[in-house]
Amino acid sequence: MINFSVDLKSTTDNKKKLFLLLFLLYAVFAKSQAITEDSTPVRVNSFDASQSANITNLHWSVVCYLQYAKFLVERSTDGITYSTINTFQADRLRCKQPFNYEDRAANGKVFYRLKVGDLDGNFSASKAIAVFGKSKGFEITSMNPTIVTSGAQINISSASVDKARIFITSTHGIVVLNKAVSLAKGSNNVSLDLSSLSKGTFLLSSYNREGALKTIRFFKL
Repeated sequence: MINFSVDLKSTTDNKKKLFLLLFLLYAVFAKSQAITEDSTPVRVNSFDASQSANITNLHWSVVCYLQYAKFLVERSTDGITYSTINTFQADRLRCKQPFNYEDRAANGKVFYRLKVGDLDGNFSASKAIAVFGKSKGFEITSMNPTIVTSGAQINISSASVDKARIFITSTHGIVVLNKAVSLAKGSNNVSLDLSSLSKGTFLLSSYNREGALKTIRFFKL
């Protein structure tokens, strides 16, 4: 005769173990999600500038995972040393709306960047953008990343609608990329496919129709 008896205690213990395992897995997943959000509590989606007479209008949008975020608007005349020209905070609801700030800047080239973070003072800086108190001029304000694996994005600020040419040379002076781009007045993002480059150090240069030349050094892994 076959015995179909079931060990009820063993079955109950297994259910408890399964429930505990599922609970632990959920806890780990929830914690990983929290870490992902906390690692970027405020993220800048866009940051741009326009100029009318001697008034610079800054525009930006963000994604915010905090109840309150803090913003520092910074200005520089050399692109290296920045000073804070305005500080304010916004709640999560306000963060869903675009931001604007007007600055009565001095004549000549001026750099701006935005620092965003929490009320405890943990900040990260946006890309820098440049504006010009004249009708001519342009600047390569950033390249991201500068240690490249496959591609990169450069930001070029232009005082007017313009044409520019981007070229990349090796340390031996060999041109490995030559690309023409059209520039709008203000901030311009240009994506570059650099996957075919060999490993090493390169120079990225750009010049506009006036012949102004700007250069950035980067490394290809």
